[in-house]
Amino acid sequence: MKTIAVVSTAGGAGRTTLSAALAVLLARRGRQIVALDFDPQNLLGAYLGLDSVDGPGIGDAITVEAADGVDPWQEWTWRNEEGVLFVPYGRRPLAENTRCETRLAQAPQWLARSLALLDLDDDAAVLIDTPRYPSQQADQAIRAADLVLCVTPPEPVACATLVSSLPDLQAASARFSVVVNRLNPARDMQRDVLTMLRAALGPGLLVDQRVHFDAALPESFARGSWLFDDAPYSQTAHDLQGLANWLDASLGERADKGKNR
Repeated sequence: MKTIAVVSTAGGAGRTTLSAALAVLLARRGRQIVALDFDPQNLLGAYLGLDSVDGPGIGDAITVEAADGVDPWQEWTWRNEEGVLFVPYGRRPLAENTRCETRLAQAPQWLARSLALLDLDDDAAVLIDTPRYPSQQADQAIRAADLVLCVTPPEPVACATLVSSLPDLQAASARFSVVVNRLNPARDMQRDVLTMLRAALGPGLLVDQRVHFDAALPESFARGSWLFDDAPYSQTAHDLQGLANWLDASLGERADKGKNR
């Protein structure tokens, strides 16, 4: 089992949309996929086809002291029509979210310990959607992950925030990559920011596959479908398929290397 934390250092990066799309595309490639919503906004389920987001989830388990020492969050899962096993965060009052953050601060390995209880195949993958970094949830996901995929739009403030957080992100990550999302080549400023970001990150950190902006993406979501099904030959559909191919190959290579040792 491999774990991928999908994080961002700025709002509006499209992190949750990308998490859901990658979960579906990897499942279609034959991987056993768990999509874990570790964000108190609790929105990932809506992208994966959940009609209601008001039930319990992993957020409830954070503040539950199980008698046997095992948090029972696995009971609050469901599988969508694509075969993705989804774990919601759960709708929780603000005061309860504060309790969750306190518990996570006191138990920095809580998520890693909980993930270790999953009985998954070696080539399975867990995708974790997180709130914006820095946060207790994002920090735990980063430390538990085999790969941290940091999503950023090519905007000045977003990229500056990412670069300033880069030392801490890399120090906490087993493996760290940056993917540019919502790219609009018609905007000269975005091209300039992308050039500066590439120089600031250095070699090897920026994923070659970028994801272009497409206003049809939320429209497809509103219809309960995906852009890569509605408009499979669009640039953004091509980008999402390419990013899924990159991630699938990356997971496969690491699994193969582990078998050869």
